[in-house]
Amino acid sequence: MDYYQWRKKNRGKKRNLQAKKPLNYALKLLKYRVRFEDELRERLKKQGFADEEVESTINTLKKQGYLDDEKAAYLFALDEMRLKLFGPRVVKMKLKSLGVDEEIIERAIEKALEEIDFHEELKRLKGRFKDRWELRDYLYRRGFDPSLIEEILNKIDGGEE
Repeated sequence: MDYYQWRKKNRGKKRNLQAKKPLNYALKLLKYRVRFEDELRERLKKQGFADEEVESTINTLKKQGYLDDEKAAYLFALDEMRLKLFGPRVVKMKLKSLGVDEEIIERAIEKALEEIDFHEELKRLKGRFKDRWELRDYLYRRGFDPSLIEEILNKIDGGEE
């Protein structure tokens, strides 16, 4: 038997051994990025693990501190707002689609808003737009509330039109 025949015959064995252990699979997923509890539960079920195995794995990961929806939601909101300049409305929508609890979403967004200085971030962006109205439309489409947009614009240029 040559190498290629051996490889073809033994290709899935390593994956099957690891797939038998839901904790190993969950840790593999968490290695790439922070995940939410519902998201991880869904991925484990999709792999064919039994419900009791999935719940046991989720509980183990929570006890060990690898799974924390509150922290994950905060980090997600912070990244989306700071790096991608999405507003609270869009971030809330994205977190809801990931199955995060409403109360956790609200706390995460509030905490992220306290840390982010949109005024400094948007001062750099101001040069890309012809006028204040164009910047206002951009911010509205990105999920910022009209009152927050006005506050930001007033701080950026002192209320000039």
